[in-house]
Amino acid sequence: MTREEYILLYEKCIQGKCTAEDKRELDEYQDDFSLDNLYWDEDRLGDEHQITSSIYRKLQKSIKHQRPKKLQWYKLPLAAAITLMTVAAGIYLYFNTSSDRTKQQTQIADKIVAGSNKAILTLSDGKQIALTDVNNGELAEQGNTRISKTADGKIIYEPSTTSGSSGKAVVYNTVSTPRGGQFQVVLPDGSHVWLNSISSITYPSNFSGKERLVQLKGEAYFEIAKNPEKPFKVDVIGKQQIEVLGTHFNVEAYLEDHEIKTTLLEGSVKLLAQNKEVKLKPGQIAVNDLNRNLTIKQADVEEVMAWKNGLFVLNDVNLKDVMKKASRWYDVDVEYQGNVSNKKLWGTMSRYKDITELLENIAITSSLRYKIDGRRVILMN
Repeated sequence: MTREEYILLYEKCIQGKCTAEDKRELDEYQDDFSLDNLYWDEDRLGDEHQITSSIYRKLQKSIKHQRPKKLQWYKLPLAAAITLMTVAAGIYLYFNTSSDRTKQQTQIADKIVAGSNKAILTLSDGKQIALTDVNNGELAEQGNTRISKTADGKIIYEPSTTSGSSGKAVVYNTVSTPRGGQFQVVLPDGSHVWLNSISSITYPSNFSGKERLVQLKGEAYFEIAKNPEKPFKVDVIGKQQIEVLGTHFNVEAYLEDHEIKTTLLEGSVKLLAQNKEVKLKPGQIAVNDLNRNLTIKQADVEEVMAWKNGLFVLNDVNLKDVMKKASRWYDVDVEYQGNVSNKKLWGTMSRYKDITELLENIAITSSLRYKIDGRRVILMN
């Protein structure tokens, strides 16, 4: 077992997800994590005792700020091992990056901050309203409906009181988010929709007829207002339809991923995809692989809902999948150098901190290095 594998297995056990076999491997793994064989260059690195002591103090400060948890049988020896391993990693980074320290500090100074609430509302006549910059209050009137922006930053649809408005035709609006954006919309029926980055939803200004139909691209979380007489339907990138009466669910459907993930949190939904009709139960996820087939399994709801809850939750997640989400949220391009396809990540961190925290966590848990060049992130072995 490599040290990298040891760390991943340790993190897995910390979260209570390791098997008896995993615990046996941890018991059998022997490594002294000694720093004795590490050459220390005083001219480049400075005083060895001061540097290692500083790293230890930072580790202890981090540990003290964590909520106390009941220790399990494997945590005490592992904690010591991981601490020593992290010190070794810190020293290694000092050794290998000191010549580029000034350049790195310049790059860090230009922080890549997290995304925020921003979106564009496109009206039926093609007019676009930047929802980030516009003042609160009424934005427009579409058909029989008045559109307003609330003080807490979402847009809502309400029946218009303008005389003669009842004869107006229903028209369609689209709310779209850019890279680094997210937004909340309250639809004309009172349903709530949260849009993730690079996503859009198209809907009528007023739900008339026998159904409530919207079109989605990208990712969104829905809380649907109940109306048994008028089912709510979501057309997902023209490849899948979801039908609900009143429920909470998440849909992830980015064209470049070639799959649609539908996760049910509450209620029930019916999916129409690949000439099949299936029903989901709460806690299930349907993965519609557009190049293969449709599968249903238990969902990691915490991980699925992390984006809406302002988090990155990584439970044995592939590095490239993590960076795909990071690319959309931080509005960056990602480049890989070397073989990193088999890297798996564990951990939980805030989505609202700058990208450096995410990259530092990746560097520690996967033994990778990173570089920030403008709005380009490079990950390398």
